[in-house]
Amino acid sequence: MELKRNKILNITFYIISIIFYTIISYFIYKLLVAVSYYYLFILIPLLFLFCTLNIINIVKMLLTIVQMVFGRNDNNEVSDYIDKLIKSTNQLCKYILIAIFTSLLTSVMILDIIYCLNKEKYTFIAFSIVIWILLYYFLFNYIVKMIRKQIRI
Repeated sequence: MELKRNKILNITFYIISIIFYTIISYFIYKLLVAVSYYYLFILIPLLFLFCTLNIINIVKMLLTIVQMVFGRNDNNEVSDYIDKLIKSTNQLCKYILIAIFTSLLTSVMILDIIYCLNKEKYTFIAFSIVIWILLYYFLFNYIVKMIRKQIRI
């Protein structure tokens, strides 16, 4: 049985990242109880982000193991099918990451505006709203370009 070095390195990377994401998710979960309710706006999307990444890496690791087991002896159909599944999982992961990043950005924007209102810094509110609108414009412009490129393919 000849294994490709690339698949073994991928599985090792998946295991390391699963451990890393699990540790971070655990600490974020413990912080949910200890912090002020303002910070829940940030911690909940972060917890969702790391749990999602953890699940996706587990799925990709299992798919790679299945590919290693059933893709032997010139069985290219299984390898090609699982490669397509891994690519679609990566694409799904990309969309989930963009959505979570957008929600995290929205959370930080809300906290920024609340902080400026509490400190009665109305000039900073105006500047921060303009900056947040520009950030959202560039982000959604990038998302639209990415979707257009995806549709053309």
